[in-house]
Amino acid sequence: MERTQLGREFYELGLCLGGLGAVLIGSGGGPLARALARAAGCGVVLAGGEARFHDGGCAACGAWLAEHYTLPAALFVRQDGAKVERYLLDGKGKHFASIAVEASAAPCTGEWDLLAGADCAWAAGRAGKYRGELGPACAQGPAALTLALERLGYEVADRSVPGGPLFRSDREGFALRVEEGGAVFCPQGADALEGLADYAERPQAVPAFRPSGGEKTQS
Repeated sequence: MERTQLGREFYELGLCLGGLGAVLIGSGGGPLARALARAAGCGVVLAGGEARFHDGGCAACGAWLAEHYTLPAALFVRQDGAKVERYLLDGKGKHFASIAVEASAAPCTGEWDLLAGADCAWAAGRAGKYRGELGPACAQGPAALTLALERLGYEVADRSVPGGPLFRSDREGFALRVEEGGAVFCPQGADALEGLADYAERPQAVPAFRPSGGEKTQS
């Protein structure tokens, strides 16, 4: 789709979202994603809403921030080459089926704001307590996954470590897969970092309780 047409669509989306109040907006992957995120923000502000941009690296980070600050909507724009995807979630991490705005809703101030340190806040909010020196590990996924693992006590590398676990998240930070000692775990949670916290709480995080092989999906 032509860039100018995409810009119009994101601007019009922002006009709709602005009626909800404060909207969290983020982007990743390139300058087109940033421009479209700003186009949506302009629509939000001109509709009387508050555009709160964040520097988080993935859609799941934005979803967590929206829930943390009790905001009604989170928009994340992802660019992959010439392809653009959007992730539009409500304040509970669910995809919007439709955008309904109360006609009598009081207008917001129309401000434009920036929330810095989003990945650090997401990692700190999800990871929980420091668990001591847990040894080397490999992380593949958003930057916040590495931050959360380091907060738990791992020494994190971006490549496989002999004898160390591999923590792999999808690009947008919603799902986590853990490979360790021949076993595979798929921790459950609203996003990858909540899954990581769930994994750290369970017995298989202790070497003596880890299965010797096969695959296990947590529930």
